[in-house]
Amino acid sequence: MVVDGPNQYADVGAGIELAKKLQAVYSEARLEIHGNFQTAALLWHNDSTLDSLHVDIATARTEFYPYPASNPEVKASSIWQDLYRRDFTINALALQLTPPSSGEILDFFGGLLDLEAKQIRVLHANSFIEDPTRIFRGVRFAVRFGFEIETQTQEYIRYATSSGIYEHTTKVNKHVPALQTRLKNELKHILENSHWRLVLQLLGSLGALKCIHPTLELDRQILLKLRLLDYCFHKLSYQVGLVLWQMRLEVLIAHIKPQYRSVVIQNLQLYENEIKRLQGLDTVRAEIQVCLTNCKQPSQMVQLLRQYELPLLVLVLLHSPKILRKQIWHYLNKLMYVQPIINGNDLKKLGYKPGPLYRTMLDDLLFATLDGKITNYNQAKEFLTQLYPKY
Repeated sequence: MVVDGPNQYADVGAGIELAKKLQAVYSEARLEIHGNFQTAALLWHNDSTLDSLHVDIATARTEFYPYPASNPEVKASSIWQDLYRRDFTINALALQLTPPSSGEILDFFGGLLDLEAKQIRVLHANSFIEDPTRIFRGVRFAVRFGFEIETQTQEYIRYATSSGIYEHTTKVNKHVPALQTRLKNELKHILENSHWRLVLQLLGSLGALKCIHPTLELDRQILLKLRLLDYCFHKLSYQVGLVLWQMRLEVLIAHIKPQYRSVVIQNLQLYENEIKRLQGLDTVRAEIQVCLTNCKQPSQMVQLLRQYELPLLVLVLLHSPKILRKQIWHYLNKLMYVQPIINGNDLKKLGYKPGPLYRTMLDDLLFATLDGKITNYNQAKEFLTQLYPKY
């Protein structure tokens, strides 16, 4: 809800003033006020009438960006100016709730016509310079709803992405969490959606992936890795530690040359485990490639690869040559699931005292099973008797 109030509330914000008055009437509602943005919220929890309800109330306001990609600074203004600060015309529509024109749709910028024409049109030429995440949001809307991005809007996107303004802004203003957070949120929305591939392809054709890093382009190699990732995920998705949208983002970042990755990782404020994977990817891949050439038995491959977490192994697989991919996939798809014929309960029944030695015994059983030395229970029991005699 947006409140276009009289000038007497310009300092506190008409929206906040209305929220306070409503809270006086509905005392059971919790009031939250965000003065810097002249917004407020009323929250009901398990109310007998309203159940759980969240109502946002904002003062009609205008905004300006101190520098490109920053958080906007806002001040109270008219409903016209409030709608003008929106990203696209289809998002700049309002329904008047008060007399004498209650029920009237406020459409100052042709949003209804754009809805009918199924097109995404930006409100002003500097919109994408001010906030590059609008590019990602606009493309996401276009793909989701089957809309077209209006020709002039496409030109504004291409101009903004080719201008280098985002890279310059990041270098000059090293603390720009506003842009970083918004961009990461948009990437999450895109990469966890069923239309993610079409969105990425459209972003790529518009040069918009340069907002992540100037060298990032959507080429055949990235698309191949992403398709392979989907295949791996559907085979391994029940395993703990695989979050598909995060892995897709890591594939994009890993495609950037190692010397630039740390900048992107810092900009997008990735989680610690993602940072560790991406920074260590090339080193781990080289280590695995060398060590696998010396693995003559399946047990040796398991001993090598099981020390790495599943997401890291998948990332290494995606960025490795074919022969290495096949070896890692053999482990992920088959060897990883092999279990020793005898388990801990069996060891106890056989008279072995529980303790740290169990882990070593079960590992020895597993390795012998992987190498085909043990194929049944009796062989496993005989193996233990010889290797771990009971005195």
